[in-house]
Amino acid sequence: MRGIMLLELLVVLSILGIVCAAALPAARTFYARAAVEYEAMHLIAEIRRVQALSRVTAMELYMLEGRRSWKRDPRLEIYTDGYALHRPFDGTVRVHEPLPLVRFEQETAHGKRVAFDRNGDIAWEWSRNMKIRVYAVGYEQDALRVVIDQAARIRLHRGATNVDEEE
Repeated sequence: MRGIMLLELLVVLSILGIVCAAALPAARTFYARAAVEYEAMHLIAEIRRVQALSRVTAMELYMLEGRRSWKRDPRLEIYTDGYALHRPFDGTVRVHEPLPLVRFEQETAHGKRVAFDRNGDIAWEWSRNMKIRVYAVGYEQDALRVVIDQAARIRLHRGATNVDEEE
């Protein structure tokens, strides 16, 4: 009787092992896609916040007359492992660290900060036509791209490796 129970337990454990071995890669793929989507949307929201703040801080204000307008603009700096929002006068407000496995890569305008002028247009001396790839390590084929074009439109692009192929 004990031998049959032990055998049944081993069969059940082996079945669970097979099910887990099949489900774990699917769960990891699902996590990678969801994490990349979340981080890309979070980045777009942060870029739009910088754009909105730029409209306010770039205006000539009597209390900030001694400062040049480009020093008053908030800027977003993209790193591989996150991004930082710099407030006017070179202070850092917030550093965002992405979910595990998620990384950022500036495909164009390498190392330039995301900045906008007083009309919400892209600031020429800081950034132009920027593409930021958001991907999960090991799942680069499922990357999403945040695109900021010359007219300062911010959009999320899925699919093709080259955004200009479809335009």
